[in-house]
Amino acid sequence: MSLDPTTYFHHAADEEKTTVYTQTPDGDLESHDALLIAQTHQQRLFVTLEKRRRYVTYTFVDDSSDEVELDFVQDYQEVEDLLEDAGLFGRHDGEVGIVYHNLLFLLMNP
Repeated sequence: MSLDPTTYFHHAADEEKTTVYTQTPDGDLESHDALLIAQTHQQRLFVTLEKRRRYVTYTFVDDSSDEVELDFVQDYQEVEDLLEDAGLFGRHDGEVGIVYHNLLFLLMNP
């Protein structure tokens, strides 16, 4: 039995999920569930579960604060580079940084 993305999101670990907000043309805020698919020392890469999936990076500004910059990734090359840095093709700072199970789930459940 396969899981739908909403059920999968509900059961994912808290540190592997987030909610991203976008503004509609009417000015309203729309929420989108997103799953963590890659992580390096300074960045986390999330992908939204909406039909038109979008990639979002959380970049930690500095090690001593909780300040985070959120950015929608427009260039897929940037996504590939972050996945590579996170460990898809190797290791980052001695640790494997990719969250494989979330990535595999999303690839298998478009």
